[in-house]
Amino acid sequence: MGKEEKINSSGSNRIISSDEFLKSARSVEIDDPDDEDSVTGNLVIVGVGGCGSNTIDNISKLGIRGIKLVAINTDKVHLDGINAPYKVLIGDSITHGLGAGGRPEVARACAEQDAHKISDALGNRPDLVFIAAGMGGGTGTGAAPVVAKIAKDKGAKIIAFVTLPFRTEGRHKYKLAQEGIRQLRKWADTVVLISNDKLLKLAGDRPLDEAFMIADMTLAVMVKGIAEIIRKRTMVNVDLNDIRTLMSVGGVAAVGIGESSDPKRRGEEAVKMALRNQLIEISPEGARGALVVVYGGKNMRLTEVHQITEIVASKMSSDAIIKIGADIDESLGDGVRVILLLTGIRSPDMLGPDVPLRTEPLTVSIDGKYDPVEALEEVLGSPYVL
Repeated sequence: MGKEEKINSSGSNRIISSDEFLKSARSVEIDDPDDEDSVTGNLVIVGVGGCGSNTIDNISKLGIRGIKLVAINTDKVHLDGINAPYKVLIGDSITHGLGAGGRPEVARACAEQDAHKISDALGNRPDLVFIAAGMGGGTGTGAAPVVAKIAKDKGAKIIAFVTLPFRTEGRHKYKLAQEGIRQLRKWADTVVLISNDKLLKLAGDRPLDEAFMIADMTLAVMVKGIAEIIRKRTMVNVDLNDIRTLMSVGGVAAVGIGESSDPKRRGEEAVKMALRNQLIEISPEGARGALVVVYGGKNMRLTEVHQITEIVASKMSSDAIIKIGADIDESLGDGVRVILLLTGIRSPDMLGPDVPLRTEPLTVSIDGKYDPVEALEEVLGSPYVL
């Protein structure tokens, strides 16, 4: 770790190291997740399958507090190796703990059989549930939609982060991923697609575990950004109901966090970093709403807050609603941190509930040259292809 990633933010280059990313991810401390009367609301992150459970394992290592972490899998050996306070083995009587064998229908049966275990792990009153899963395999593809339905039945808002297969993994996995996304969208308020190919490009020549840690850190920073918005006292009253309202209106399209200590451009750099994410393409143009929270040390100036707000507003539709909060956080020193919650954005990696599901059968031929982009377009429509 500690190697540098280059993040291109609309013309300006911001260099951030993995160590900086980890420092940002560890910066939040909030209430006990088991205290269901907590004023912060009940936030749960659920990892489903091997990929999702690995995400939970890495987020747990980052030290996130106040958010319940749950790992769910059909593979007992893999689950035993995951560092998570809540672990749920599903379908033991069906698979005997040996995994779903790449068959989503088996994983779905396992999740449905042990729905009560999943329900217990989510808790009585989850307010916001994040689901992390890989699409194209067995457990994540088949069980994640069941988990989303259980969470929805409890009244939770749901944001799902799912990874897509590498192009080299072939058409079979992409067809499985298509159906998994289709089923997941029935219950999730928003589905965020993360391209494994983009992950590979971003990670470069790094070892595999470091490459996937970059994706896990991205998810961790986003989730912690929401936790900060809910918990911290700001000039504007920001609470869980604000987030739920934004999701109800347009679906949460993106959550971003950025930080800079550049003495001349820290506000500009921080907001541009928050507007840009290398694993999830974000285009805020036309966004219908935004929650903007700005933190800075004692020397943060009102003009910087105004500049940040202007940059966000310039990227959105003229009639968009922008809610702003600003506060002093002495631990930032000379730095400025910007957290954004955007609704109604345009993104090839983002699917919201306002996008109608395509119900006609797939027409992509499996004969001849296979193009996963064309395959995804069959299900998602051309505006949402990676």
